[in-house]
Amino acid sequence: MALAFSRIIAPLDQERFLRDYWTRKAVHLEDPSRTFDDVFGWDALNAVLSARDLTFPKIKVSRNDQPIASEKFTTDGLVDVQTVLGLFRDGASVGITGADSDWPPLRAVVDGVYDALLESVHTNVYCSPPNTQGFNCHFDLHEVFVLQVEGTKHWRVFKPTVEAPIESWRAKDAPDSSAMPYLDVVLRKGDVLYVPRGHWHYAVAQDSISIHVTVGVTCHKGAAFMDWLAREAMSDPIWRGNMPPVDAAIGGGAFTLPPDWSAWTDALRRSLAKTLADPDLAEKFCKTMLRGVAPSSPVNVAIQTTEALDIDALVFERPMGRRHFIQQDGEAVTLTSADCDIELETADAGFLANIFAADRFTVDDIRRWRPGADLPEVTELLGELVRSGLLIARPR
Repeated sequence: MALAFSRIIAPLDQERFLRDYWTRKAVHLEDPSRTFDDVFGWDALNAVLSARDLTFPKIKVSRNDQPIASEKFTTDGLVDVQTVLGLFRDGASVGITGADSDWPPLRAVVDGVYDALLESVHTNVYCSPPNTQGFNCHFDLHEVFVLQVEGTKHWRVFKPTVEAPIESWRAKDAPDSSAMPYLDVVLRKGDVLYVPRGHWHYAVAQDSISIHVTVGVTCHKGAAFMDWLAREAMSDPIWRGNMPPVDAAIGGGAFTLPPDWSAWTDALRRSLAKTLADPDLAEKFCKTMLRGVAPSSPVNVAIQTTEALDIDALVFERPMGRRHFIQQDGEAVTLTSADCDIELETADAGFLANIFAADRFTVDDIRRWRPGADLPEVTELLGELVRSGLLIARPR
């Protein structure tokens, strides 16, 4: 099961967080009842580092913002954990890249954030010795949630110098020693810090070893609309045709725009204006983006490849990130989700809405939603949804 996004951003609710902070400004989120012991901790760190197949760059080591060459802590490409521990004792920080692939409980964090935001999510883990600074002041090219797992860490966040950057930071552009952070906080166990893309920041571990999980969220940019618009425009043959020859533009050492180029670009301009004038353009683009969203969830081969389901023995779950549209035209119902369209002649839209509104449900819930339901018909419907990946089925 996913770790609910609401747990990460508590005490704020999602509406306020997205309205007041998301992509705008950093915020320190404190909830005295929150810990992340169920997703990562000392046992998890020890288990990951004890794996016998660790390689660089899965494990990275740095000191004072300077990466330590992998040759210093690897042998024949494999990480020598005892050497890493020695470097750690000498003040180096250790990072685990893509840690959710090594520690399955972290997938709950990825799934929860993905389900709420429908953007690409990854996690890294950082372990820092007491009283050390792992990285110099920098900014990230993605949104960042810092989940403080163990220890304490002092964070300072500064205003961006470039709005919505898409290129990496340069040290000479970082805030100097006289700059005042607009957020200056100490994260304690269970705290969360959100830092928007492009906002400069750095952190210093306090008097104990610090472990934190960084959740990075890489969002679609406005350029995604341009990419989609280019594909939409290709329905007009003017965009599929060749450009006019350019050789006539140069004559006698001077540039002269050929007449057919003016006519060609005018035709492109008219076509683009027609496309942009479509009142349903925003809706079409949004639906296309949602169609491209893939679910983030495990599969159950034994059940999803079975022709006949024993629905009394199963629990059904909605995969993370799976959004859907339900359209009813007379008796026919079309269920659209991601790149999948399912025509359902016997289902009604209200019943499907019940199914997809529940994160988990059983046949008992179905009987409550639809008293007197034809169970063989319901079984057929659920089987189709499970085999299509729109539902996940597990033993009850």
